Amino acid sequence: MARIVVIFGTTDGQTAKVAQHVTDVLRSEQHIVELIDTRAPLHWTSLEGVNAAVIAGSVRMGRFQRSLVQFVHAHRDAPGRIPTAFLAVSLSAARETPAARREVSKTVARFLNETGLEPRTVLPVAGALLYTRYGFFTRLALRFISKMAGGDTDASRDYEYTDWSALSDFSHRLALSLREASPPVSTGRDGWHADAAI
Repeated sequence: MARIVVIFGTTDGQTAKVAQHVTDVLRSEQHIVELIDTRAPLHWTSLEGVNAAVIAGSVRMGRFQRSLVQFVHAHRDAPGRIPTAFLAVSLSAARETPAARREVSKTVARFLNETGLEPRTVLPVAGALLYTRYGFFTRLALRFISKMAGGDTDASRDYEYTDWSALSDFSHRLALSLREASPPVSTGRDGWHADAAI
């Protein structure tokens, strides 16, 4: 049994769903998991005693949430001591093209450089087009971007692209690797591996 934190930033709620899904799977595997929304006032400031971290953020106009950037930067020493996975939620991850993969890599690299985070695993996760939740200008901009990329443009409905099965597989692999670590991982990088990466 390991103690894991799942830290997320979200704008329209899809990354919150992704983080909750990962949390639910890890808890089903008998791990102790704390879910931290970086938008909320923090009730603690230390990651001491944590065996692993999953950090999830979503991309809007090429950037991850400011609250997530600030949280990770403030706690940048802790993820360096424990196994850490970064889940990069974006619409680009839903497209299987070289240009989309380059865009995901570029955005993630900017985030890692900005925060100093060095995750063991980076997992691109397809997000959602939630047209019905956007304001007028955001809806217009995202519809234009989606049209340019050959994506969905009917702004009267929402589109969810997240592959929940793949996310479950990732979470189960993480849970298993932490369970097999003996003793439970607390420092260093041995005994933990997940094979999804960009």
